[in-house]
Amino acid sequence: MHQDRTKNILIVDDIVDDLLMFEDCIEEMGNLPLLALTPQDARDHLKKTTPDLVVWNTDVPKSWDELKNFFKNRQTKEVPVIAIVGANNERAAEQALKLGCIGLMRKPIAEGDVAEVLTQGLKPLRSVTRKLARRAEKLEKSEKAAKAARAARK
Repeated sequence: MHQDRTKNILIVDDIVDDLLMFEDCIEEMGNLPLLALTPQDARDHLKKTTPDLVVWNTDVPKSWDELKNFFKNRQTKEVPVIAIVGANNERAAEQALKLGCIGLMRKPIAEGDVAEVLTQGLKPLRSVTRKLARRAEKLEKSEKAAKAARAARK
């Protein structure tokens, strides 16, 4: 696969075997894996570089708080994030997408799917898609507020 430049891909997962699987796949794609076992490890990477893509296991302790901070941070808020969630955990999937994740990877992770998911996550339209999603969400909130204001006047 030919790319203009090597991409930095941050993986946050507390399961070493999964980290190693991602590492192998990312290297085979010609990219640089940044591996983090904990949210603190992820913060350490983020102090040094802004990744092109993040894959974050939401089962890692303190992940939800860290993801919220990630999307509020000026340096990282436009970085595409793919959340790893349990196969049947619809609540986590919904929460990840509401936070701003561009996609989901369901556990158990099929090794054959990793490269495809990473490739999709690296496509440039993702940041545009996320910006549009945020604008749509703001519009929806303002429409709800206007509707509530109209209802209160009645």
